[in-house]
Amino acid sequence: MMTRTQFTDTQLTTMLPMIDEVIMGKFAQYPDQWKRVFNVKTSTRSNEQTTGISGMGLFNELNEGGAVTYDQPVQLFDKTYTHLDYAKGFKVSHQLIRDDKFGIIKRMATELGKSAKETREIAHAALFNDGFTSTTGSPDGTYLFSATHPQVYAGGNQSNILSAAADLDDDSLRLMLTLMRQQKDQTGKRVRIPPKALVVPSDLEFTAGEILKSRDRSDTANRAVNALQHRDGFPAFTDFFCWDYLTDADAWFIVCAPEDSEIRHYQREEPDTLHDVDFDTRSAKTAMWYAESFGWSDYIGVVGTPGA
Repeated sequence: MMTRTQFTDTQLTTMLPMIDEVIMGKFAQYPDQWKRVFNVKTSTRSNEQTTGISGMGLFNELNEGGAVTYDQPVQLFDKTYTHLDYAKGFKVSHQLIRDDKFGIIKRMATELGKSAKETREIAHAALFNDGFTSTTGSPDGTYLFSATHPQVYAGGNQSNILSAAADLDDDSLRLMLTLMRQQKDQTGKRVRIPPKALVVPSDLEFTAGEILKSRDRSDTANRAVNALQHRDGFPAFTDFFCWDYLTDADAWFIVCAPEDSEIRHYQREEPDTLHDVDFDTRSAKTAMWYAESFGWSDYIGVVGTPGA
């Protein structure tokens, strides 16, 4: 429980006489970064499930009088999203409530929201931070970024990771965009999902900006055209964002628009703050809860590399 003795500079006889402002975690509330990657959905159940169906293969050419060939889609992979509850709170003595001259209690309530925001960012970024090493929650049994995603209908495997790990530069970015453009569905048809953004850790922020935003190609001296801004059949690829919660200084990714992605987030219960008072001690309690789940049902639309 928070008491006055924890804040002698503001509450008791040693309180600072000229204090101007209580400094407590002052920073602006910026938009959630993870929402730029995850396909956000709501849920009214304890869990959500997805399953895949392959679709059908290409048409067959018929001779005159020939019979139609009938195709049979196949079952793919199942994924269960089980919502988890998260909570944090604090307790305050009646005396601190009575003598709080600098709004510490109100600010602590604000801090709950900031802590929830930070927790969610770290948890969601872990899906990408662990995407080269962990199969936890994987519907097809491989890493999120893998060269061996099984093609159940067409047979064989498909990759969404560079064949040779590479640091971010013009050449590796072009290879990654080509890899994404060549993605196929389970029947071997091109998916043609446009890439939306380059996703980088803070260590690569300026490298990404120079590559994507330069009018000319950034790694040559002969003013070659920056072909990323003139893609055939796709919009110019100029968007990037720095995901501050990526932990590998070399890893980088390309993602499609969240609505085209199967990188999913289910919101079961929005963050909500509750308050209560203990009758005997007149102390107050404040707590925040939220419930959600997230993961991936399909890797199509995202590609990555851990860096060289």
